[in-house]
Amino acid sequence: MNRLHDTQRDFARFAFRESEDVPDGIVANGLEPARRLAIYRHNTLSGLTEALRDVYPVVNRLVGEGFFQRLARAYIASRPPKSACLLEFGGEFADLIAGFTDARGLAYLPDIARLEWSFHQAYHAENATPLTSADLALIAPANHVRLAFKLHPSVRLLASRYPIDRIWLVNQPDDTDSGLIDLDQGGCRLLLFRPNLEVNIQRLSEAEYLCLSALAAGDCLVQAVETAMARQADFAPQALLRDGLSKGLLSGFYFV
Repeated sequence: MNRLHDTQRDFARFAFRESEDVPDGIVANGLEPARRLAIYRHNTLSGLTEALRDVYPVVNRLVGEGFFQRLARAYIASRPPKSACLLEFGGEFADLIAGFTDARGLAYLPDIARLEWSFHQAYHAENATPLTSADLALIAPANHVRLAFKLHPSVRLLASRYPIDRIWLVNQPDDTDSGLIDLDQGGCRLLLFRPNLEVNIQRLSEAEYLCLSALAAGDCLVQAVETAMARQADFAPQALLRDGLSKGLLSGFYFV
């Protein structure tokens, strides 16, 4: 008699096409064990494919249903879910696309997938109370040099050599712009965050992107500004901070 974890392991291998051997302990109940498990396998693969399609609707629209299903099946086979929570499933889809031979002609597609996963993460991130100017007024001037900021939990930063925000936008169901997109028009640096119920996607300058990335990595404000100014000497962080406060981008501060 197999132990439970052995049966579960063999059951998972069958469901994800890692094996065609029917696990011991599966009994007939109106259908032969192989046929019963085949139904379960079909439902499992179909359900996971739909879960990926829900997270990556623009990728699906760009490549078509049939090609997306091939991508999904390859992903499920190489990266089966490790958690019962499907919100965590699909995070490496962009990496699979980048290595998928038949997708090499769509060089921008992995970054579109990264944008969609960032959107997914931002949407499901925790809430946080925004930082206010009144909170900052309580900080002693002597501590300004050590001041660092916590960004809203939903914040995601993404850079691409392609105009992926434009590609994403024109592939939304309610978009009426059918104009062509020039992939050579330049890339973008994006901020995604969800201050309330909707995810915002905002373009950043290179200096703004570097500054926010440094803050997200744990640098103090002085270090983050220096990083940005090394690329853009006239960068002034005041506008970025005012915008961050007004939009709820900053959720706290600490000292380093």
